[in-house]
Amino acid sequence: MSFPFRRLLRRRLSRRLVARLAAERYMLLMLIGFAASVLGTRAFLALTGYPQVGGGTLHISHALWGGLLLFLAALIPLLVVNRVVLIWAALLAGIGAGLFVDEVGKFITADNDYFFPAAAPIAYALFLLAVWLYARVRGARARGARAQLHVALELLGDAIDDGLSERDRAQLRQRIGSAAADPNHRHLQPLAAAMLGLTRPGVLPLREHRPGQVARLVAAVRAWMDRTLTQGRLRAGLVAALGVLGLFILSDLTAIVAVAVDLRDGTTGEVLSTANEFTRINIEDRRGVLLLLVRALLDACVGAALIVATGLLLRGVARRAARLAQAGLLTSLSAVNLLVFYLDQFAAAASALSQLAVLLAVQRYQRLCAAEQPSDRGVPENASD
Repeated sequence: MSFPFRRLLRRRLSRRLVARLAAERYMLLMLIGFAASVLGTRAFLALTGYPQVGGGTLHISHALWGGLLLFLAALIPLLVVNRVVLIWAALLAGIGAGLFVDEVGKFITADNDYFFPAAAPIAYALFLLAVWLYARVRGARARGARAQLHVALELLGDAIDDGLSERDRAQLRQRIGSAAADPNHRHLQPLAAAMLGLTRPGVLPLREHRPGQVARLVAAVRAWMDRTLTQGRLRAGLVAALGVLGLFILSDLTAIVAVAVDLRDGTTGEVLSTANEFTRINIEDRRGVLLLLVRALLDACVGAALIVATGLLLRGVARRAARLAQAGLLTSLSAVNLLVFYLDQFAAAASALSQLAVLLAVQRYQRLCAAEQPSDRGVPENASD
């Protein structure tokens, strides 16, 4: 596809497609359902000895339950207009997709091998793709009269069901007013002007804004984070976490190189066999050697990046340290863990969760530094607890 055609296609789609209100929230729920179903299913099967539902020639695969949940997730929003059903549709879609993708090994092998080594990396790659889509959706903002009016109509649907809070009515007024003032869509200005009258007091039913249990829990967690995870404490914690992760990855690299050198004759000594188990290396063919070399190169880059970021944090160079740590962690999450999933899915899952926690801490530290606009010229920060 040529570049001008792709640009024209993107422009035409941007004129027609509008992101749904709170789309990032539904996408996040789907991601949670996907990850929980894959990890939960694999952990449950490992703990219970991989039981089978059925007997003899009959075997009811959990991919069938995943397909059923996907069918329900697609059917519900087609039948029900209320926006609240989108929450359930997102959860069912995530859980159903996870149950279905978990058995991808059976679909890509001639002998229906559930334990095919590439199955876990494929599931993880699909999850990373969904995370990338979530990041794009989260960063998207409604622009133009069409997008603003679509969002306004969703808010009006909420008003019909439960009424609008003062905050929602203010948002409705702002969006319709923005659409009415858009000179690029004059044909929509009369509609926007008519809808603007709906935002006057007494027209739409109002309700008191009462956050639900989930919203109250989120607010409590944020308040705790604001009190506890201050800039100074985050900096000290990140120095420790990034340093430990960097040394662990470099030690992993050392073990990989030692095992690779000793494997030249096809066997390993007792010490190197332990290192082999530590790094989850199981070379059987040229593909295994290639994966080993790629992983060693990535480990060197990621480990060095995290160690350098730790040094920059100790010197007080906050922005450069955060950018370098973020780049290293993203590389590890998107590439290194993909290779580790090929060898040990549970070790890779634990590694991914720990690195994700550190990445979120780095991003919070970036936001705190940006809010205070600290100097980035090597002068230590005067961040206090």
